[in-house]
Amino acid sequence: MKRLIRNTVLFALVAIPAYLLLLCLLGDWGWVRTARTDMGNRGFLNSRIKDIRNYHNVDVLFLGSSHSYRTFDTRFYRSNNISCFNLGSSNQTPIQTLVLLKTYLDSINPRFIVFEVHPDIMKNDGIECAVDLLINAPINWESTKMAFHTGNMKVINTWLYSFYNQRIQHRLQSFKEDSVFEGAEYIPGGYVEIQTKEFERKHYSRHHLHIRPEQMDALKQCLSLIKEHNIPYLLVEVQDAYQLRSAFINHEWFENKMKALGPYRYKVLPLVDTIHFCNSNHLFIPGIELFNQDFVVDLKQALDTIPPRNVQP
Repeated sequence: MKRLIRNTVLFALVAIPAYLLLLCLLGDWGWVRTARTDMGNRGFLNSRIKDIRNYHNVDVLFLGSSHSYRTFDTRFYRSNNISCFNLGSSNQTPIQTLVLLKTYLDSINPRFIVFEVHPDIMKNDGIECAVDLLINAPINWESTKMAFHTGNMKVINTWLYSFYNQRIQHRLQSFKEDSVFEGAEYIPGGYVEIQTKEFERKHYSRHHLHIRPEQMDALKQCLSLIKEHNIPYLLVEVQDAYQLRSAFINHEWFENKMKALGPYRYKVLPLVDTIHFCNSNHLFIPGIELFNQDFVVDLKQALDTIPPRNVQP
């Protein structure tokens, strides 16, 4: 037994450093499938995180998935005298939103929060957004807890590589991604404009919506944190194309779940799938314009009821 324990310890002392070394070296060459090693992507989270330093004491902070950063056009709201920042990211689930809020809420210091929620996101495992966040944002205690809590090796390996990439190689701050990538353009303030139209007609089987318990728990934690900061909020669901929306059997159930958490807005506008949508669950430029023109009315009314916030230095 003693020999077995000794051999196990010796093996671990050799294997663990060797594993970490190979992960870092192969990651630099992009040869690791079980980790995300390339910074930057179409979601522009890298640019968005670096952009935060330019936005403090804003009127509105937008949170959520690509339905947020591809819908709430920060240029439109600024033209309506509403300062804002969009902290959305690709497939961002409440688990990752909680990390972002704990890290950046005090710095951005918004008067009001628009929290985008979507049925597909609430049933998502959050793995894609977790690796995106770890490779494109500074590693901290909150993101570290999030990574290891998943128990997913791709997420954990990404954390290991990112720690090496950021703390030893110091590549994150020097990296600069292109502002235009594959038909998408990053707009300062967090919005991403999509110029390419990908819409195609599809048939979606009728199905029931469901919510992962861990995502609901994380969403409640996000809202508790927002309430602790005395920030009013609105949960917003952006409508999908009719070909997808009509496949939801129990959407009213999802609406009631969201309404139980606080103010919630879901409004179906008279939009045409092939004109106003980029794909089944993302609006295209004409649809984005109509959505924001309608939404800004409610947003202004909400802001009018909020006293000015204490400005932080």
